[in-house]
Amino acid sequence: MNHHQRRESFSVTISNMGGGSTVVCPNTDLLWPFGKLSGLDGNDIRETAYEIFFTACRSSPGFGGKTALTFYSTHNNNDNHGEGGGAATSGGSPGVGSGSGFGFSGRKEVVTTPTSRVKRSLGLKMLKRSPSRRMSTIGATGGAGTTSLSPGSGSGHVSPGAGFLTVQPSRPRRPLTSAEIMRQQMRVTEQSDSRLRKTLLRTLVGQTGRRAETIILPLELLRHLKTSEFGDSNEYHVWQRRQLKVLEAGLLLHPSIPLDKTNNNAMRLREIVRKSENKTIDTSKTSDTMRKLCNVVVSLSWRSTNGNPSDVCHWADGYPLNIHLYVALLQSIFDVRDETLVLDEIDELLELMKKTWSTLGITRPVHNLCFTWVLFHQYVVTSQMEPDLLGASHAMLAEVANDAKKLDREALYVKLLTSTLASMQGWTEKRLLSYHDYFQRGNVGLIENLLPLALSSSRILGDDVTISQGKGDVKLIDYSGDRVDVYIRASIKTAFSKLEKVLVQMVAEDTEECDDGGKGLVREMVPYEVDSIILRLIRQWIEEKLKGVQECLFRAKETETWNPKSKSEPYAQSAGEMMKLAKDIIDEFFEIPIGITEDLVYDLAEGLEQLFQEYTTFVASCGSRQSYIPTLPPLTRCNRDSRFLKLWKRATPCTASGKDFSHTAPPSDGHHPRPSTSRGTQRLYIRLNTLHFLSSHIHSLNKALSLNPTVLPATRKRYRHRNNNTSSYFDFTYAGIESACQHVSEVAAYRLIFLDSNSVFYESLYIGDVTNSRIRPALRVTKQNLTLMSAILADRAQALAMREVMKSSFEAFLMVLLAGGYSRVFYRSDHGLIEEDFENLKRVFCTCGEGLIPEEVVDRDAEIVEGVIQLMSQPTEQLMEDFSIVTCETSGMGMVGPGHKLPMPPTTGRWNRSDANTILRVLCHRNDRVANRFLKKSFQLPKRR
Repeated sequence: MNHHQRRESFSVTISNMGGGSTVVCPNTDLLWPFGKLSGLDGNDIRETAYEIFFTACRSSPGFGGKTALTFYSTHNNNDNHGEGGGAATSGGSPGVGSGSGFGFSGRKEVVTTPTSRVKRSLGLKMLKRSPSRRMSTIGATGGAGTTSLSPGSGSGHVSPGAGFLTVQPSRPRRPLTSAEIMRQQMRVTEQSDSRLRKTLLRTLVGQTGRRAETIILPLELLRHLKTSEFGDSNEYHVWQRRQLKVLEAGLLLHPSIPLDKTNNNAMRLREIVRKSENKTIDTSKTSDTMRKLCNVVVSLSWRSTNGNPSDVCHWADGYPLNIHLYVALLQSIFDVRDETLVLDEIDELLELMKKTWSTLGITRPVHNLCFTWVLFHQYVVTSQMEPDLLGASHAMLAEVANDAKKLDREALYVKLLTSTLASMQGWTEKRLLSYHDYFQRGNVGLIENLLPLALSSSRILGDDVTISQGKGDVKLIDYSGDRVDVYIRASIKTAFSKLEKVLVQMVAEDTEECDDGGKGLVREMVPYEVDSIILRLIRQWIEEKLKGVQECLFRAKETETWNPKSKSEPYAQSAGEMMKLAKDIIDEFFEIPIGITEDLVYDLAEGLEQLFQEYTTFVASCGSRQSYIPTLPPLTRCNRDSRFLKLWKRATPCTASGKDFSHTAPPSDGHHPRPSTSRGTQRLYIRLNTLHFLSSHIHSLNKALSLNPTVLPATRKRYRHRNNNTSSYFDFTYAGIESACQHVSEVAAYRLIFLDSNSVFYESLYIGDVTNSRIRPALRVTKQNLTLMSAILADRAQALAMREVMKSSFEAFLMVLLAGGYSRVFYRSDHGLIEEDFENLKRVFCTCGEGLIPEEVVDRDAEIVEGVIQLMSQPTEQLMEDFSIVTCETSGMGMVGPGHKLPMPPTTGRWNRSDANTILRVLCHRNDRVANRFLKKSFQLPKRR
């Protein structure tokens, strides 16, 4: 009886517990891991769970199905029935998921001694029942009219069934059906059960094939049950309120599909529920309220996430309502007379509960998790009297671990997994971290049962949950040996803090005769702070080791030449020395024979990161790209009769058309030009390799710090950087390396194009005229330079460096077109040749390096250049008009009136076909009379000399 009262108290209280709060289950210090249900108490949950269960199993024997059952007992009528009961199956013992326990089809069934696959797999023993347990007087053959034993009662009680038949108590006894067992286990009255059966018969007549997940059960009960079927109006009102509150919880408070707060149907349902608080609502067929209720409930239940028609109504599958209901069902497996025991009929009951999954939105992983919790919770609330329950919950954790490793886990499952296991782990670790307080000589053996469960929970939380929470999460590995060590150390420390308080008390008692009661003497006692002394020594050791790395950094700043260490190690020698020192420090750090805490690891990592950042800054100190960009020449207008042009035309007869203009190209052997990459540029490549070498080795160091097994697990919380809330010790270093790689790649590219390749690019391309100074020589040298660059750079550094070379070459091409000085003039007819040259330049980067730069990236970066080339194809008059419009818009002066001049647009260097300065430069290089006149009139630009 005590156990019965304890479970009733728990059922009433859990509905008031909020998810994420610190509320514990009654009479325990076990946290309730599921969410809160407002307005529904334990009785409401249990009765609703039974109604859903009965509806889902309605076509099974004993639940009102049409198939009649006939029981043939192998025993005589003197109650000699052997162990256990329940409808036995033919052809072997039932198992979860096998369905063998529910193969009733009207054939003869033989009562045998039950066996349970579930109990056998979980290590639970079969019950040794008295002859009268789980037996009932035989009633009507349909299984609906039955006689059952009330919980706690030893006498038979006749209950009306669907056929309203009564049976005399003197009839032979038979095993209870699964329906009768569940009714007793869930403490549902025969009157409530009878009303439910009759309602289902009325509602679903001719619809035996209708799926349970398409039935909105509370609505059907409200429609068909009237006040006359209850003892009094108050009982009916309480019952009606429960049905409405269930609809409110499932459709408004905890819907499985998010609900818009302004939903009209939701507002109407809230109004109906609120009206029912004070008086019963009219549910007759002619009731306007009932008509509205039916409409809004159906509309809300049959919603779908994507707006498409749904074949399942969602009224009881929202969290946490569905979990509360399902946990209430699972709790029925414990014997109401002794709640430390699990019924032998568990296989049949679990198989029947499975029929509710579609209604409640339960999956097998969720079932395994809830079942694990129910077993563990029952062990705790029954005063830890039955170790088999703890062993069974540990056995179920193996199934949970397999489920947690699957890649297709839903977000709700991960949430349930985390909260449930955290509750179980928290309860067990509280005892294991101070086992001297919880276990004495008589029960010390329980540690053997608790320890595997604590380790399994920790392993699942560490190995399985954290890897799926996000992009930056780290997989944490739990080492059982270390965790056991933590339990031992923590318990001993707690105990010693207590063989200490006793000593102080003894001193105080011995000095009672002192004037101050011995307080002065106690204050003079100086404790020996072992932990603080060890901590100070370790931090001194860290500081000394870091000084060695710092000295290496200072030497690098003074002597580093940025020459590769070797062909196989194309990075700076100082980087190799620095990483070796850091690795040796970390290895030695974890060999120190003390309990290393997370704080000490952080101290070491923080010191190393500061040095790594300083070295990264040193590597990136290589100037800027601006130092290689030539100074923009002053704007002038093109001189059609320029002496330079006349001399150029005489020196280049028409027969020379189409030849490469390469008088400024570097020396070459025949048709194979040599790369023009200077030593300084090659040293920049070594800097890039050095940065990538740093990144890869720092990643290895981070893993060594994060996953080392010697760190005390109790202090090894999921690491979060103090400033940017990420999971790496070296996040600032990673960010600095990424920025440094971008900077060095950019400087190297601009140096290669504007300095090393200047003679074949900016100084030669389109000098004099376009026809005789095409881009082919520059392309040859560029390909050779890119080949050399790929040979020097590490694989991971090539893509970024190649793209920066592409961007700088595009910039140089733009400067040739827009800021090429007095030696370049363009005709509108040159547009086609320039466009062809630029396409050839693009092709170099599309084909170089085996797809290092995707073609779409090349096209995107080339858009600005192509826009300028398009400007060069436009008539001069169109350019003048576009320039006037853009200039007026950007200056905010509106239309230019008579006598007003256009303002000179500023030179920003950010070329674009919509930029006024860009259009002006195209006009300045345009060699025709109209452009010349416009520029002279508008800006008084001088002619080229």
